[in-house]
Amino acid sequence: MTASVTAQRRAAWGGLLAICGLTLLLWLYALATLRLPYQVDMLVHLRWAEQFLAAVREGWLLPRWAPASIEGLGDPTFFYYQPLFYYLTSGFRLLGLGSQAALVAAAMIPSLLLGLVVQRRFLAGYRPAPALAGALFVVACPVLLFLAIQMAAYPWTLALPLCLLFVAESTRTGEHERPRAPQLALLLALVCLSHLLSALMLLACTGLARLVLAFPGRRTLASHLHWGAGVVLGLALAAFFVWPAVSQLHLINPDGWTGGANFDWRRAFALPTVSFLQHGFRWFAIQGPLSLLALVLCLFVLYSSRQAATPGSAQARKLAIVALVAMLLASELAYPLYALLEPMRKIQFPYRYIFLALLLANIGLVIELNDGAWRRWNTPLRTLAVLLVAAQCAMSLQLQLGIVRGSKAIPEPASFMQGRFGQPEYIPAVRGPDWKAYLAGGKLAGECARLQIRCSATSRQTHAQTYVIESARPVAVRLPLLAFPAWAMTVDGAPRPLVADPATGLALAQLSSGRHTVALRWDGLPAEAAGRWVSALACLAWLAWIVAARRRARAGARAAPAPQDARPEPLMHSG
Repeated sequence: MTASVTAQRRAAWGGLLAICGLTLLLWLYALATLRLPYQVDMLVHLRWAEQFLAAVREGWLLPRWAPASIEGLGDPTFFYYQPLFYYLTSGFRLLGLGSQAALVAAAMIPSLLLGLVVQRRFLAGYRPAPALAGALFVVACPVLLFLAIQMAAYPWTLALPLCLLFVAESTRTGEHERPRAPQLALLLALVCLSHLLSALMLLACTGLARLVLAFPGRRTLASHLHWGAGVVLGLALAAFFVWPAVSQLHLINPDGWTGGANFDWRRAFALPTVSFLQHGFRWFAIQGPLSLLALVLCLFVLYSSRQAATPGSAQARKLAIVALVAMLLASELAYPLYALLEPMRKIQFPYRYIFLALLLANIGLVIELNDGAWRRWNTPLRTLAVLLVAAQCAMSLQLQLGIVRGSKAIPEPASFMQGRFGQPEYIPAVRGPDWKAYLAGGKLAGECARLQIRCSATSRQTHAQTYVIESARPVAVRLPLLAFPAWAMTVDGAPRPLVADPATGLALAQLSSGRHTVALRWDGLPAEAAGRWVSALACLAWLAWIVAARRRARAGARAAPAPQDARPEPLMHSG
């Protein structure tokens, strides 16, 4: 028994080292040279990470304001954009890494998580060496590399390993199993904090897939109720972020997510036909070759898994079904959903589903191989499997060559924090037509010169600003802060209502003659307080559910008869 436990521990540590080694190898050039292919979104994440870190250093556990946006006027980026990736970058910065190295290090974490999830959740019941080989293949497949290198979609890649765990829990639809609501809730909350759009896509494809795997009826009602309870509890756990973000969209410019030809969802279907003739491609590599690869692999795993009756093949078949549902939602067959449902259009590009589908299909493939499928495949199936694996290896190699040949030095903060920047969707709705003229006129210095008064900024932090203003007459001064309603103003310590200048949308301080101290501080919105209360109550409910489940499990173990055979039943066929 001791020797068996020791061997298992050695295998676990060996697998961890191998996954870490492959992750390091995939990112070695970028980490050693601090160079990556240029992407505009990479600059966005660098700027957000820098501002997030500044707020964390000031003691803000959940930063809300991006103070450097719009040349210092600021915007509520972190009120709406998920924070988990920036906690990673901030953690690496606090450990002493520079901004460039911290970005690369944080971008590596999803590959590491992916390998551990595949090895320890999906392939845990198989022999260590083949299971590790399967996990390494999934890590090396082009999904995460493409998203990180070609799209700089770092928060999205962080969400994907968590999405896989959620899918695994959601597909517990067997006769004697059902989804475990506490696990579902925790996973969904983490996905929401990693990438909110991934949570929306995840709920859509797993919800529809469950209708296929366990059609609603008397025998499956309890399973669906547990899944629904897990989803509701998960959204409640993340309500401190999700509720303010989704309920206060009217305070910013959400059309920035979907407006313009670049965000035309009709151009972004996987394997388009009619929509291509009318609207063309948006990104051929995703909508063409990558989508075709995902579809063929899904069908291959579904066909192969139907030939065996093992627990492993049953799991692979479930993953293939979820992947095919994701493919369906990525295709023109889902056109009516996007046309009729505004939340679906928030996904921006239907082909986003392709990446989850390809990951699920790859995991299904390695489960099948570990389950002994190679022995039952005929020559054409073996040839197709080799081609599918080789095609992905070639794509990953091409991405690696792209890092080496097409990379540029990741800029330093002195470079990327200069100039006017900020995403158009996060500009507060209170903005007026003349805010650009205020910037061009010199901001506060120009304002005070125009009014012939004396002004000085005595403190400027991420979520608080203080100014001293002296005037010989009553005056209205436009301060360099867009008047998002979560800010509060005091004049000489006395609260004043936050008033927005109609022409610019800036905070307007109306002062009497004399010397005054004007302070602005983030005070929050009622939606933030409501979200925190919901999350706090959800945490209590989650803990109570965990405790009750453990008590039931202990009671069941005491009531169970002693087994006749002490040998444990294997969870999966070893292949």
